[in-house]
Amino acid sequence: MTGYGRDRERRRRTRTLLGIGYLAALTALLGLKTGWVPAVVTLLGLLALVYAVPTVIMWRDARAERRRRAAGEPPSWPAQLPAQVALRLGAKAPGRHARRVDEVGELLGRLSLRDGELRWEPRKGDRDRGTGALTFDRSWTAQVVSLWGPGDQGCLTLTSPDGTAADIWVRHPADLRRALTTLVP
Repeated sequence: MTGYGRDRERRRRTRTLLGIGYLAALTALLGLKTGWVPAVVTLLGLLALVYAVPTVIMWRDARAERRRRAAGEPPSWPAQLPAQVALRLGAKAPGRHARRVDEVGELLGRLSLRDGELRWEPRKGDRDRGTGALTFDRSWTAQVVSLWGPGDQGCLTLTSPDGTAADIWVRHPADLRRALTTLVP
């Protein structure tokens, strides 16, 4: 992972831990006001909701991907490309992103594996505004790392022969890792 990726994950982990602490404090306050039984029931309900929503989203995404692959489409994964990396590699970013070199944030899209090349394509709205796709051929080395936290997220770090590194945030990193290892001669 690049420095940008490590900073992003540090911020995400900190926000998650602060959110858990905030939830614990609110539960304690609710427990003092209403009693511990309603507070614990409320907390368990919130935790079940926090677990159920990402699980349903991931299940629908996996089901759609199975249908795509069964129809003969190449394997693909939801992916976020940092706007800064997109600009550095020559993809025009949409709207205000196109005017700033020090842009932060990610562009949503899809990473697909076709003919041994990884191709990141932006979502339809960004494509309509002129954002181009990026192709990473076999000369780029790939490393997939699973990330801490909910949502089955991972980081794909691609490194070019000249040392340029790019992080792409993907879902289902284990599936991507399996697909990439089948390409190794």
